[in-house]
Amino acid sequence: MASFYRRIFRPVWNQFLTKVPGKKSIGQFARVAFDLMVPGRTIYPDVVVVMTTHCSLKCKNCNNLIPCYEEPYHIPAGELIKDIDTLLSHTDTCLKIQLMGGEPFVYPYLPEVLDYLKGHPKIMSVGITTNGTIIPKAEVLEKIAALPCKNIAISDYGLSQQKIKELCRTLKKYGISYHRSYARTWADPGGVECRNKSLKQLSKEYNSCFSSRYCRTMLNGKLFLCARSASLFDLGYMESSHDAFDIRLKRTDGEFRRELRNFFLKDYAEACNYCDHYLKKKIKAGEQKQEYS
Repeated sequence: MASFYRRIFRPVWNQFLTKVPGKKSIGQFARVAFDLMVPGRTIYPDVVVVMTTHCSLKCKNCNNLIPCYEEPYHIPAGELIKDIDTLLSHTDTCLKIQLMGGEPFVYPYLPEVLDYLKGHPKIMSVGITTNGTIIPKAEVLEKIAALPCKNIAISDYGLSQQKIKELCRTLKKYGISYHRSYARTWADPGGVECRNKSLKQLSKEYNSCFSSRYCRTMLNGKLFLCARSASLFDLGYMESSHDAFDIRLKRTDGEFRRELRNFFLKDYAEACNYCDHYLKKKIKAGEQKQEYS
């Protein structure tokens, strides 16, 4: 019960009150409360969807290890949409689908994904996280603007102020809400080598991490406990499947919901064995492997 409150109840309620854009209706309050309290119902605070490992930046200390991809790739739209659809078919409510990369605005099939997400009855809001270096095409902006409940999160590392200002002006022009975060430092995630921590230490670190409450990340048909876990697994640095839930594995609806709930309630992540966030060492955010202009 304590794990349910920590992993699902509190994150869902917090996400609903603070992160879902717009004024909340009585019907929405009732829906969230119903899905949280009624046995057998399935509601989650958010799902991060990785669409591409291509990025417009090459950050030395990228938490998601994007510069480690020697051959970055785009996930085909049909494949991505099918995975989201499978997950949502066994879910009653997802408060937020967060589209990410890499850099989501270099993803060539973004219009198709936005068309699928528009007005989906099980999704309360859609977010896109960008580094602010790419101005989306008019077609993409129009489709984002058409989403009933959306928000753009701009991570400002101080690299391209003119481009970010242009992006903010463009989003305002299309009536798209956004939040610009001025990130000048990161917690150093460290290298990709295994630290061989004890299960007790892994549990301690995971339970103190933001990712244990949010940031479940979808990549190539699997849901991971955090974004770093997804990249570690995808790049072959971490072989353990502990952090992964296979969306494409055939199950009954009851089996899928039960196993997914248990996945959300896991008490530790293997990815913490490959991460130093717990040490809270501060480093410069967005430092590039090569000069960015």
